[in-house]
Amino acid sequence: MKNLLSANDRQDIVFVNDVRELKGVRGLSNKRLCIIKTDFKDINKIKKVCKSYPELEVWLACRQISRENIISANMCGIKNIVEYPLKQELIDKLLERDMLKNSVYSAGKDKNKYKAIKGLKVMIVDDNPLNTGLLKETLKDLGLNLFVFQKPEEAAKIVETEKIDLFLLDIMMPDMSGFELARIIQKTRLNSNTPIIFISALSDSEYKVKSFDLGSCAYIEKPFDVKVLQSQIFSLLKSRNDIEKQSKLMDSYMAMVIHDMKGPVQAELSALKLMTGSYGQNLNDDQREILDDVINSTKYLQNLVGNILEKYKGDNGKVIITKSLNSFKKLVSECCDEVKYIAPEKNLMINVSYRSKIDNIYFDYDEIKRVVHNILTNGIKYSFKNEEIIVNVTNDEKNIIFSVTNRGLGLDMKKIGNVFEKFTSYCEEQKSVNAGLGLYISKQIIDAHGGTIDFVSIPNKETTVTFTLPVNLQA
Repeated sequence: MKNLLSANDRQDIVFVNDVRELKGVRGLSNKRLCIIKTDFKDINKIKKVCKSYPELEVWLACRQISRENIISANMCGIKNIVEYPLKQELIDKLLERDMLKNSVYSAGKDKNKYKAIKGLKVMIVDDNPLNTGLLKETLKDLGLNLFVFQKPEEAAKIVETEKIDLFLLDIMMPDMSGFELARIIQKTRLNSNTPIIFISALSDSEYKVKSFDLGSCAYIEKPFDVKVLQSQIFSLLKSRNDIEKQSKLMDSYMAMVIHDMKGPVQAELSALKLMTGSYGQNLNDDQREILDDVINSTKYLQNLVGNILEKYKGDNGKVIITKSLNSFKKLVSECCDEVKYIAPEKNLMINVSYRSKIDNIYFDYDEIKRVVHNILTNGIKYSFKNEEIIVNVTNDEKNIIFSVTNRGLGLDMKKIGNVFEKFTSYCEEQKSVNAGLGLYISKQIIDAHGGTIDFVSIPNKETTVTFTLPVNLQA
């Protein structure tokens, strides 16, 4: 071995037959490479060397290379295990790759390269502590925030409350398989779209197909190449992070544009109202009807602008609820008065029944007014002509219960998806123009208050939207 390393250009490479020989090596910290012959009984001593000289590249040379030996070496941070005795052409080939000087894993480059994904959250779930240890060692240089579990049922609890950026799941685990855990993850609010990579010793194609059917972005077989896995995870996280950053920039731009529309829309609405008021005496019936239509369209645009702004607030976690003691009965009355200008167009009557024994409770007046206004406006918009809009307010022991019922086309509950998702619109069924944000925003506001909201519809008969507000929650 020493003869193979005798050339002048290899003076920065050291080889020892026993790890204990390193005690007599001077300037070890300045060497490019250290090759240690081992039978792996001295792996703990080798691990200490790696910790003492973190910048030193260490290779192990042994007569037999097993999977267990590879795992042990990788857990020490050792990137190469070569068969002993080494052949000249093999060591030449390895050194030609210049794995020390130019490797993307060198310490200097790592710090800059991995900044893009620093702090991202990765969850590792594997019942074998050796595997979780190896994955932790593989990812430690990436600056990630790691969540490690050997019991999938414990991981299942965390995914309900913690947003994760990537899941690394084993498949065959006691009590709960990786496939079962993946299904749980995909049903959560926070992690339904988080990428999943399955890492398993199972090589059968049926497992791979099943993993991709579940929406995984990769299937990696054990034993895996540490450097390849590290690079793959870095590439995936960086791409996803870049896309999310671009999306946030676009959201910010759109929110700014929509916000700037508020002023002109309000000015237009004020001018139109002035025309119907001060100058309305000189208008004939046809002119007044046209102007009323323009006013109603402008009011719709004003409401749409407000809804889009609230949508951006909700998506970015900025729905801020400021509760104070308010009269719920007063709010309902105000909202009903404000939509009266729309109801006569279809000859609709708004019938309000306030049967709640509770009135004054803590809630955000402006936000709940937005919810009630959205529900009432939808009720009027999708009603048949010459019908009534029924507004009911009741209470139980814990909540005020508000509902709006209208008779109209309605929707088939068996065919529709979640009406509270953003941009969910049924324009074709309802034969109308609708951005699909009203119910989405309403749910964000009601959720923030600790209440519930529900939608029930019977085609060609009636639709009821109901929400509850807790009565015992203070500001």
